[in-house]
Amino acid sequence: MSSNSPTSAKKKLPKIYISADKQGVAESLNELLIKAGYPPRNLEKIQLALQNSLLYFSAKSFKDKSLVGFIRATGDGVFHASIWDLVVDPDFPNQERTRRLLLERLQREIKRIYPQCVVSRFAPPEELELLSQINFTEDYKGICPMALRDDS
Repeated sequence: MSSNSPTSAKKKLPKIYISADKQGVAESLNELLIKAGYPPRNLEKIQLALQNSLLYFSAKSFKDKSLVGFIRATGDGVFHASIWDLVVDPDFPNQERTRRLLLERLQREIKRIYPQCVVSRFAPPEELELLSQINFTEDYKGICPMALRDDS
């Protein structure tokens, strides 16, 4: 087979797996957030947020088990769940696929465990296309999220 064949020209994407493992997540998550351009967070607050989340999942590299993505959901477990901290390593190939896998896994588990919950995501503009591809829509009644801001 020639080295110019289509299969040899394609670069293999690294394989990942989605994990619900809770061991050492706070430290790894903080490092991932910093790498993705977010400010460092207090590890005790991250741990408290994780303890009070309905669910969270990590995307890890098969090669070295490093954290390459993360997502979590909070909510009342009855009517509403919100998705937070969707982050993917900016240096990881095929970030969109990793985001999609994390969103789909979280969405599937929320619907399985909390079938009555409405799931929402306060999303930056660059996520809107992906979210619409996996059945997120703007509220059909025109309800728009609002945030309380402290201007003092």
